[in-house]
Amino acid sequence: MTSRAALREEQKTATRHRVLDAAVRVFTETPFGSVSVADLAAAAGVTRMTVYAHFPDGKADIVRGLIARVYATADGLYTDLAEADWTREAIGAWVSAAARAWQELAPTIRVVTTAGVITREPGERGQYVEAHARYVALLSTGPRWAGVAADEARQRALMAVLQVECVLTVWATGAWPDAGEPLELLADAVCHLLAPALG
Repeated sequence: MTSRAALREEQKTATRHRVLDAAVRVFTETPFGSVSVADLAAAAGVTRMTVYAHFPDGKADIVRGLIARVYATADGLYTDLAEADWTREAIGAWVSAAARAWQELAPTIRVVTTAGVITREPGERGQYVEAHARYVALLSTGPRWAGVAADEARQRALMAVLQVECVLTVWATGAWPDAGEPLELLADAVCHLLAPALG
């Protein structure tokens, strides 16, 4: 790729991120149905044509782009966990890193939780299932599970993923009851679920 083509690609990516960032701000302040593509373009400092060039289906595609951000972050986090030493200390550190990432994503998660219901098309739930299948595969395979039945390893990994997702989403989006910080308990729960594979 020539330097000019690389620069153009970098600019396209930056513009796409600018539109997504603006969408989070706008959808946080204004109900989804009350926002137009023109509003999003103005907030991002681009034209409506630019928004449609990156998101041909308008707001629905923007929400899909925000959902993709959440999955990309989760993919990275579960890859990090799969590659880590599975000790209580390492899992505790991973839970803390995951919590920081989820807190940064909290406004996006709130937007996709609300707008995603409005824009969801039939079959889009498959993306959720596919993502979780990837996370479970990352966590339930390899020599650390030697001597454990594959079905049990998958069930344990799935329960750990669901536990992490549930707790971090509720906590990071501000819906966690005032009962202290759950991260130590979450790390304990993950360690318990992955216990047969812990070092």
